[in-house]
Amino acid sequence: MNAQKFDKKYPEFPLAVKIGSHRCGPDIPSLSVLEDGNQFVLDCLTNVNAIEEIGKEWRELEQKCDEPCIYFQSFDWCLEWCKEFSNPHVRNKSVPLPTIKVYALHRNGDLVMVWPMMVTKSATGLAIQTFLTEPHGQYGNIICDRKLIPADIGKRIWQHIKNNSDADAIVIDQYPQSSFLREMVEGNGICESSERHSSVLDLTAFETWDEYRASLSRRMRKQRNQRRNKIAKLGKLGCETHYGGSDRYRELVAIALVWKKVWLDKTGRRAEVLSDEKTKAFFSNLKGSKETDVSPPSGAVLNVLTLDSKPIGIEIGFCLDEHYYSYLGAFDWELKNYSPGKIQMEETQIWAKEKGFKKFDFLGEPADYKTSWTNSTCSLESRSVAITMRGFLYCVLWKAYLRPATRYIFNRLKAENRIKILSLFGNGKTKTVKSEKPNYSQNAANTIEQP
Repeated sequence: MNAQKFDKKYPEFPLAVKIGSHRCGPDIPSLSVLEDGNQFVLDCLTNVNAIEEIGKEWRELEQKCDEPCIYFQSFDWCLEWCKEFSNPHVRNKSVPLPTIKVYALHRNGDLVMVWPMMVTKSATGLAIQTFLTEPHGQYGNIICDRKLIPADIGKRIWQHIKNNSDADAIVIDQYPQSSFLREMVEGNGICESSERHSSVLDLTAFETWDEYRASLSRRMRKQRNQRRNKIAKLGKLGCETHYGGSDRYRELVAIALVWKKVWLDKTGRRAEVLSDEKTKAFFSNLKGSKETDVSPPSGAVLNVLTLDSKPIGIEIGFCLDEHYYSYLGAFDWELKNYSPGKIQMEETQIWAKEKGFKKFDFLGEPADYKTSWTNSTCSLESRSVAITMRGFLYCVLWKAYLRPATRYIFNRLKAENRIKILSLFGNGKTKTVKSEKPNYSQNAANTIEQP
């Protein structure tokens, strides 16, 4: 599409258009806007090489960004995911590769916004444009320097993305209500219930961990002490921390995934993504680093509860700025009556406080147990925007009604009934219509792909 045709098709954009640059796909127009003397240029990056080119700028933008919950849009997370899941040499030939669409906005040559997206296709050919790295990513958002992007530029960017989408629908799941992204897309498509939220322990609400413990109810403190005393009779408890990139980290990632799959089977839940060898490789390849004099740890980190030096509880978490994301918790099922997962979770919270984190985030999937471990929330929103008639049916019938209704009913069944239902799909394996976002936290209530 040349500039003249683009201006005719989209008269609301009096724009100069660059076509077919090395960063863009063959039919993806860039967007160039001059406003108040500032030149804004939006490119769509469609391959790993193009993403790597802006890696330094992307990381620098992360440090300037004040948007909440942005780890799953960070450069390191997105790059490693693309290397593993968009690599044609390691693909599952029965599953089409995702089409990368990372939107990068420059202002006068400086990167001021990154919106990582992709298009995936189902076996029926339904194409959905969504956040890059789903279902592994747990929050949606953009990384930006909000003060440098006028509100009308944000809306123009969204309109340009929507008008040029080759998908049946654009699905924007679980972005914070306080985000600039919400301002950009508000009023479009179908907005799902705004009652969804993530559970967060605000670590700045108390000076020391002892102060936090003292704020708990007497009953809660007693329960936590009883758990520790009970398991301590079996041997000596200990804690370890390993950062992404070490051999021990990779070994423990493999153990955690095995333990998590055992828990899923025993409780009648499914997350097929955990059985994918590429998931293990992806988690194993993520890097992390220890704290410095001026900042907490960053990247991938793994905290372990040990009994006589043997791991019994593991949590994989991610760190960005002063925000810790509690991502995947698992424990040795043989010790389930001793609550190793809950003890490990408290130890990780103590570690996070000592390392200088301000937020300990349990992510967005609802679970009753989270209320006793947190003291604040972050409101989330999801939005589905139809592009074609098939996309309209998907958004209205499946996304807004049938899927949440099915999840609601299924998740309220007893574990033995869920196991029976899942067994109908053959050897306990589920056949999924669409991959759900798995919530990997301990005792998660919704780690499932719906039948």
